Amino acid sequence: MNCDAIEFREETATKDDIQAHLEECDRHFSPNLSLKVNIHEYSTKIRTRAKTFEAWSGKALVGLVAAYMNDSRTRAGFITSVSVAKGFIGRGIASALLDRCLEKSRQEGMKTIRLEVGLESLEAIRLYKNFGFSETVRQGETVSMELEINDKSRS
Repeated sequence: MNCDAIEFREETATKDDIQAHLEECDRHFSPNLSLKVNIHEYSTKIRTRAKTFEAWSGKALVGLVAAYMNDSRTRAGFITSVSVAKGFIGRGIASALLDRCLEKSRQEGMKTIRLEVGLESLEAIRLYKNFGFSETVRQGETVSMELEINDKSRS
């Protein structure tokens, strides 16, 4: 893991930063993100409704985890996006961002956090399992995963 020269921030990316990052990462999603959402509209939704956990290299957004933590009834959060720019994959950025997201989930009083991932995204599934996520449902080419949030940080 090498996150040297990476600056981690929360909720500083603009809609344009998010859109540029997601467009750059589009073809690395399985299936491509643009086949599932309108990236322009999705970026706006993330900026206005989600908490963002960001990795920056200079002025470039190179890693992003976006999560909704606004369900006060069920106290369930939902990670809507995890992405790292191609030249930065393998440096521990996704893990560092997920750590920050899960810590914020604990602070916000979330009881569970969920996400969905494509069946073909084996490395992403492995990452989520390493964090303790377990598979809850398979539907088509998508796996739903969930993690119970506790008061302890990941060791």
